[in-house]
Amino acid sequence: MVIINFSGYPITSKVQMSPCDKGYVYIPVAFMLMLYLVYLVECWHCTAREELNTKVHVTSVMETVRLMREAQPIVWWKALCYHYVRRKRQVVRTQRGGDSYTTTQVYYERVNSHAAGTCFLFAYCGMRDISRDLSLEGRPITKIRFSKGFAFANVEAAAEFEDQRARFFAEHERYDDYMEMREGLDLMGVSNFKEHVVAYATLPWYSNCVVFWICSCLLLSWPIRIILEYNTAYVHYQVTQHHSDCPLL
Repeated sequence: MVIINFSGYPITSKVQMSPCDKGYVYIPVAFMLMLYLVYLVECWHCTAREELNTKVHVTSVMETVRLMREAQPIVWWKALCYHYVRRKRQVVRTQRGGDSYTTTQVYYERVNSHAAGTCFLFAYCGMRDISRDLSLEGRPITKIRFSKGFAFANVEAAAEFEDQRARFFAEHERYDDYMEMREGLDLMGVSNFKEHVVAYATLPWYSNCVVFWICSCLLLSWPIRIILEYNTAYVHYQVTQHHSDCPLL
């Protein structure tokens, strides 16, 4: 029988490691942290967070709607006359070999020469509001898109509008070679008109900013956004002013 004394022959294993081998372990960790930071930045710039921070109560929205319906409409026109002037300038260009040379470049610059504006005089036509009533019941959160418009009751009122508009632009198109025409509708006394508003009647738990950030930190941002989207109603409300041929009383 052969007896081997292993204590006299120690078994050892030596592996020579580079100083950089230990650092390879932290590369995936750093990459995941970078992705997590990008994810948090996306949560900060997402539309859901911005809407949660700018939401207003239903009573404030209804008061704004009342002011818009009672406001006097201003249909305005603006004429901007301009022409182009031929100018020259020195430009330094670089060739492929690295040599620079100066050349003359010809360009055309727009010059505004005349600007004027006016509004529709509807004293001979009359005006009244025909906007529909706004109801914000049914969902705790409602996204509202506001717009402004006007309509005419008959051909005479529309003809009066077109006559004033055509006469204004015809008077100013002779001032220069070209004319830019602008027109729009404003409501007197409504300076902070917002096209998109998020209104709430009651605040559910998923509409809280703290809950949103807790879910975002736990990588649950998309589920909370889906819940918000599912429980949000969408409404398009247009403030419409009606012009007729009857004088405004």
